[in-house]
Amino acid sequence: MTIKSVIQNYSKVKMAFTPTPIYKLSRLSSHLGHNIYIMRDDLTGFAIGGNKIRKLEYLIGDALKKKAQVLITSGATSFSRNAAAAGSAFGFDVHIFIVGDEAKQNSAGQVLFGLLDTKLHFIPEKKKETLVEEISKLKTLLEEKGQLVYELHPGGSDEIGTVSYINAFDEIIQFSRKNSIHFNTIIVTTGSAATQAGLVLGQCIEGYETTVLGMAIARPADFQKNRIQDLIERTAKMLGIRWDENKIMVDDRFIGPGYPLPSKESQEAMKIFASLEGVLLDAIYTGKSAAGLIHYASNGLFAKKDNILFIHTGGNFGMFY
Repeated sequence: MTIKSVIQNYSKVKMAFTPTPIYKLSRLSSHLGHNIYIMRDDLTGFAIGGNKIRKLEYLIGDALKKKAQVLITSGATSFSRNAAAAGSAFGFDVHIFIVGDEAKQNSAGQVLFGLLDTKLHFIPEKKKETLVEEISKLKTLLEEKGQLVYELHPGGSDEIGTVSYINAFDEIIQFSRKNSIHFNTIIVTTGSAATQAGLVLGQCIEGYETTVLGMAIARPADFQKNRIQDLIERTAKMLGIRWDENKIMVDDRFIGPGYPLPSKESQEAMKIFASLEGVLLDAIYTGKSAAGLIHYASNGLFAKKDNILFIHTGGNFGMFY
C-alpha cells in the first residue's frame, strides 16, 4: 500500500506549485548544532499561499465533482481569504460569515475580500452563538433557489482537506529517498488539525519511522490531540486504512499568551530565522512552532545526528491580524 494508491481517487485542482522546496538551513543548523531542514509550504504560490492552498486543491476539486456553485465558510482567516481567491478562480460565488464588528476588521483583509467579490456576513460578537444557525439559513435559502452549496470547514480541516497533507507526506518521502536523508523528526504548527492529521496518516500508510511533532498555537495538548485523533479516525475510515494512535504528538508549551497573540519566544524565533536564513515567519503560527524547534535543539532534545524537518506552513506574515 502506498500513499498514491490510497488517495488516487480523490479529485483535486491545480493551484499550488508543488512539490515545494525542501532544503537544509545551513546557518541555522550551525547556530543550533543540529541538521535543520525546511519544507517551504509558504511558497505554494496561489493567493496569499501557505498550507491552506494544498487543502483547497482537494476541497475545490470535491466541490466541482459535486457540481456545487456556491462556497460558504466562516472566519477572517488565511483559510477564508485563500478560499475566496480559489472560489473566484474556479467560478464559485463565495459567502463568508465573520463574527465581529465590520468596522473593527483588518483593513487589508477587507480590501482583499473586496477585490475577490466575496460576500461577507457579519454577526455581532454578542450573537456569535448563532453562527451555525445563520450559515444554515443561508444555505437553505440558496438551495431553495436551485444553487448547490459546498460548505468549507474552518481551516479546511475535514476529511478531504486532510488528504492534501497525506499527499504532502509523499513529497517528503520522495525527497528523503532521492537524497538519502531520513527525517527523524518533523515539526509542524498544529491548529485546526488537518495538516498534522494528514502527515500522521501519510507516515502510517508508508511505514516511515519518524516523529511528527505538532507545536500547538491555541489549545492545550490533550484537547489538540483529541481534535487530531477525531479527524484522523474519520479520514482513515473514509480511506479504509489503519493507523497508529501513538503517532499523535503535541507540545503546547509555546502557545504564549494565547491565540491570536504573539509570544516573546515566537518573536525571537522570527528574528533568528530571518537574520540567519532570510526566511520570514509570523508570530502567531510558524513563529511559535519555530520557537518550539529552537527550544528542542537548544536543550538536547534531538540527537546530534538527527535530521529535523520544519514545515513552514506560511499564510499571513502578520499582515491580516
